[in-house]
Amino acid sequence: MDFEVLALALMLVLWAALGTVCWLAGAVARRGRGVLPALPLAALGGLAGGLLVPALGRRDGVGLLVSLGAALLGGLLFAAAGYRLAR
Repeated sequence: MDFEVLALALMLVLWAALGTVCWLAGAVARRGRGVLPALPLAALGGLAGGLLVPALGRRDGVGLLVSLGAALLGGLLFAAAGYRLAR
């Protein structure tokens, strides 16, 4: 297996996990009521936020840190949208 493919797969998993961390915080705050439909949206938001940074050209160490923050922000925004849609 090529190491670049493995590194990309691990980054995708990390970005999705960061998106679900935001969902988990919201699920605890809402006491678990109506949060399950927002879970895939939060993971998708983490992926979208994380992939946006390298797509815009930042592929260095700073871009890695910015992409982790963008994955958290994307997960937060998509989870909030999922909570809103679940009402």
